[in-house]
Amino acid sequence: MLAWLIYCYARGLFSSRQIEQASYENVAARYLCANNHPDHDTIAKFRRENRALFEGCFCTVLALARELGLVRLGAVAIDGTRLAANASGQQFRTGEQLEQEKQALERLVQELLARAEAADQLDADGGGSQLPPELADAQTRRQKIQEAMGRLKERERQQKEKETKRGRKSQAKEVKINLTDPDARQLHRRGKQTVVGYNAQVAVELQTRGLIVGATVSTEPNDNELLGPVLQQIPPGVGCPEEVVADTGYENGPATAELEAQRPIKIYYPPQPIHNGSGSRRTRFSKRDGVRTQMRRLMQQRIDSPRGQQLLQLRKIRAEGCFAMIKRVLGFERFGLRGLFKVQTEWLYFPRKNGHESIWFFSLI
Repeated sequence: MLAWLIYCYARGLFSSRQIEQASYENVAARYLCANNHPDHDTIAKFRRENRALFEGCFCTVLALARELGLVRLGAVAIDGTRLAANASGQQFRTGEQLEQEKQALERLVQELLARAEAADQLDADGGGSQLPPELADAQTRRQKIQEAMGRLKERERQQKEKETKRGRKSQAKEVKINLTDPDARQLHRRGKQTVVGYNAQVAVELQTRGLIVGATVSTEPNDNELLGPVLQQIPPGVGCPEEVVADTGYENGPATAELEAQRPIKIYYPPQPIHNGSGSRRTRFSKRDGVRTQMRRLMQQRIDSPRGQQLLQLRKIRAEGCFAMIKRVLGFERFGLRGLFKVQTEWLYFPRKNGHESIWFFSLI
């Protein structure tokens, strides 16, 4: 089943119904599934419930690639992209909107119950004892709205804690939740339309063939909190990177300093320019400058070095090329599953390519 799923994904077949159809029409797919024809429900259930299996295969393939000399974890590039979720952009609600909809549904439920009771009294044969079909839908939606309100309050609490941790005053920013996929977020893309989806991240090694050595999905709208979490996704058996290169979006001075203090790594990224009070760029720094300013100066020195320029060029080819292959060649531009846990599973076992190599193809050889 695992080999069959990997093969179909590599052929651009993503939905469970398409994969089921391939078991009848595609010779290679029929061979991999031993001429059996699991239905789409079985396929969907398998890929939802076997994340541990996919994680184990991912680590095994990377270990095999390391033994074959196909991966050397010296320098690593981090990059991310916004991918659409299996959710409707029209289903976002604020806390106030959820409360209003809940009250309207409660009134509807009371009205339907009154109608059912009246019909039951008029019909002595019991034909009116059945509740109207609208009642079940109204009750179900009311329950979903109540659960969404709980998630919304939890998300508001987490946002306040995050602002407090950063030393900022909590802003009265309106938090919204999607009723189709509660974990999906409205993510802004520079120069492009806002997408309802997730922030997909990869770590690509730069020493040999540019294989992906770590992958995860986040709901964070920005990348500046994700450098550490992405590095944590690299399996220990593969090794620890010595150099890490990213783009400006990952700039986070305090977090970068903490990562370099915890691990023997050297981080590179183009920093934001530092300006003085008049708006011009600063050229001098004092000892009173904070950690953020000092890290910007250090990052600028590293990026201006020959090694920094070399890593930036490799990152453009390997990391950005990886997403170009996934989206444009394989046609994977949105997730099929809903919920952060399921989406992370889908992103983990998706056969990611870079150039003409795929880390999953090695497991099929």
